[in-house]
Amino acid sequence: MSEPGRYRNDPSTFHAQQYGTPAQWAPPPQHAAVQPYSPPEYPAHQPQPAALAYRPGTVPPLVSAGGRLGAVLLDVLLAVLTLWIGWFIWALITWSDGQTPAKKLLGHVVADPQTGLPFDWGRMALREFCVKGLLGSVLNICTFGIYFWVDSLMILGDGQRTLHDRMAGSVVRHADG
Repeated sequence: MSEPGRYRNDPSTFHAQQYGTPAQWAPPPQHAAVQPYSPPEYPAHQPQPAALAYRPGTVPPLVSAGGRLGAVLLDVLLAVLTLWIGWFIWALITWSDGQTPAKKLLGHVVADPQTGLPFDWGRMALREFCVKGLLGSVLNICTFGIYFWVDSLMILGDGQRTLHDRMAGSVVRHADG
């Protein structure tokens, strides 16, 4: 058998060193992995906060209900004139700026309500295709057209946001410059 205190890292037999101050010894953590780097400030699954596109406390200039109606009518006209194909290709390009073809022509942009930054291509695709297109169509069929009227008339309410704006977490504001 070994003598107590014979092994340096044996916590049961820790004694003060013979010379100088007592040793600062901590037992190794049980079942803990060694971290080769410090963890990031923000979790990897959450984006870091972006810079604000406008000053805090100010409201971005939102597009009026009439402006929004004009953009919808212009989008429909452009889609009909280009046989939907041209409008769809143009939309795929303009979504990267947070716009549809009509919003591009009218100077409107779909933006995040907290930061004011324009939506990127992915968020625009989610808003236009999934929320307005697929979910809107299903809800419209299930409610016999009532969803369309509720969605459209909500623009007259608080913050000039439609139902699909609220679902997608967006506002429509005037583009910068």
